[in-house]
Amino acid sequence: MDVSYGDEVAEFAGNAATLVARHWGRAGAAPTGELDRLWDVGAVHGWFDLGGTDALAAAVAVTRELGRAACPLPVLDAFVATRLFAANIGLAGAIGDGGIRVATALPGGGPDEAEVGADCLIEAGDAATHVMRLPFGGGPVGLYRIMAAEPVEGLAMPRWSRARLGPALAYSAISADRTDRVVALLRLGLAVRAFGAAERAATSALAHARARTRFDARVGAFGAVRERAVNGRIELDAGDLLIADAVRRYAEGGTDWVIAVELAVAHVRRIAPRLRADVHHPPLSADCCDEHEAPWLFRRVHADLACLGGFGSPGGEVADRLLDDDPHTGAELPEPRLGPDGDALRKALSKVVVGRQTCPPTVGDPGDDPDAVAELAEHGWFALGWSAAHGGSGGTPAERFALRQEVCRHRLPVVDALATATLFGGPIARHGTPEQRARLLPAIRRGALRIAPAYRAVREEFDPAAVRVDAVRDDAGDWTLTGDRLWTADAHRARYLWLAARTQPGAAALRAAVTVFLVPLDAPGIRVRAYRTAAGEAGSDVLLDRVRVPDTARIGAVHGGWEVITDTFAADSAVAGDVAATLHRGLVDLLALLRAGPGAASAAGARGSAARAAVTELAVRIQAVRLLAAAAVCTPGADDGAARLHALAAGALGGELAADFGAMVLELLGPAAALGTGTTAEGVFGHGLRESPTESLGGGGDLRRGLLARAMGLPVRV
Repeated sequence: MDVSYGDEVAEFAGNAATLVARHWGRAGAAPTGELDRLWDVGAVHGWFDLGGTDALAAAVAVTRELGRAACPLPVLDAFVATRLFAANIGLAGAIGDGGIRVATALPGGGPDEAEVGADCLIEAGDAATHVMRLPFGGGPVGLYRIMAAEPVEGLAMPRWSRARLGPALAYSAISADRTDRVVALLRLGLAVRAFGAAERAATSALAHARARTRFDARVGAFGAVRERAVNGRIELDAGDLLIADAVRRYAEGGTDWVIAVELAVAHVRRIAPRLRADVHHPPLSADCCDEHEAPWLFRRVHADLACLGGFGSPGGEVADRLLDDDPHTGAELPEPRLGPDGDALRKALSKVVVGRQTCPPTVGDPGDDPDAVAELAEHGWFALGWSAAHGGSGGTPAERFALRQEVCRHRLPVVDALATATLFGGPIARHGTPEQRARLLPAIRRGALRIAPAYRAVREEFDPAAVRVDAVRDDAGDWTLTGDRLWTADAHRARYLWLAARTQPGAAALRAAVTVFLVPLDAPGIRVRAYRTAAGEAGSDVLLDRVRVPDTARIGAVHGGWEVITDTFAADSAVAGDVAATLHRGLVDLLALLRAGPGAASAAGARGSAARAAVTELAVRIQAVRLLAAAAVCTPGADDGAARLHALAAGALGGELAADFGAMVLELLGPAAALGTGTTAEGVFGHGLRESPTESLGGGGDLRRGLLARAMGLPVRV
């Protein structure tokens, strides 16, 4: 799916796609396409004048369409050149109308200092008229006439050219800081073009997986194919959001757009080669011969990635900016935009956090802090999402998301109270009886009630429809519940168990035969066996042996439990970012430790080290999950289906990241990550490493990927 930058930009991109298809063709045209003709067409339609209005969103949208056709028309080069030479109105106008056609000198293709007769490598050499060369340490930018251009053999198609430079047409002096910003824009252009090409190849492969058969089965029904397709879709959606975030921050004129660009660039560099391998991996590949577009698309991908590898950012990549911008604080990951409501609540909660003791993760299970719970309850934050008629505070999905994000990030000790409010307050308000609402909601609003969910049988995959509890109604209207062992993480502190029971034995459709009950954990016949995980978390097996409950324990209609369950899981959008918020705080702690002194900082190594590459990967993956989760609840105009897919993707990617985070920190810090207590070592990193299996397994990652596969139109597993 494409992230919209607004109706005007979407229309501009649609027109560009039509023009590229008409005057260039598909990716298979790469060896023979006429860049010269397309340059004229693009100039007529304003592609090369976008720098004059600083319309980066439109330039990025066109560049992405060009990538989908494996076309290297240098729209971002013209954007940058127009910005740099804006004071020379005649020159900027000539770039805009196509009279001067600018290509940037590629890295490693010649001497840094240009002079008459020197040569350099360029893209689009058979159509460009001038070369722009950048001084990476600051200084004069030169715009040189091309005297001659000879194609050179190599990976790129159309071929790169070796251009011999003539006299400089103009110079523009820029500072080192501005050079950093200019290079960031050029790197973004390369990344967006590679992303568009990889996306087109993945989309083609997905269509192949839906339609083609092998061994009398649809290709997309094979487990390995589904996994590759779903993982690719998640990574592409994350790339959409990272690119859109960078463009949006540029338009806002803040200082954080450059690191947002570098996050998007690093994501593309990480996922594009993997998508190439997946798309060309039988049986997902549609074809690998030259008549098919995939080989040409990936020649485009790898040519652009090669330039990104050599076109280094003067200010450093993501890890460099996070570690080096300031010896004490460094840069920070940009905060996802949560809209006016979400941002306002985040600001309000930050005032509560100031001066309050937070609760770093430790071995053990301390539970909530009554004072912190009381303070949040005073603001009505546990009742967000309920109507005022039910004693709620109203509130938008963005506010509920912001609340959970800040609680996780600041490790406020209110997790149990917030979990009950988020998961069960709304369903009780909407499906409960007047008596249930009057009895339960005030206690939930105060943070004084704990409810433990129990949907999953021990040793079974997380699936609320796989009910293992039977409920039989007697003549008095009461119910007797009998069931296999259920698993829950919270029964040791909870007052009630929230479970689904089969109330119509033998029904063909499980979802039509399920009813939800709220069962007191002290009811006769309930046996709870508590245990602790390796991370020190408390869990429980719950056995129901002829547990008798009144009909007042039922939530919603008889056989209407699936509606209640679906409503409960609607909160998945609000909780989708919990793992990312927690890991973001872990990254903040890691960066603080790496900046703490010469001994600790040496663990990150110098620029270009493997350790810094690992920090970059962690930061990019965390930011991707944060943006996916935020998009699930905070994207204006997004429909419920799109929001649900973003939430599923955030949950699946977040669980995988949680499983990797601790191991990557151990690799970075060595024994220091496994020693000590508090917020700098064992309290954060060791605990997270031990807890990571519950994040990836207990979080329903397989279920989420299965739902995503279904939404993508892939066949049912064979």
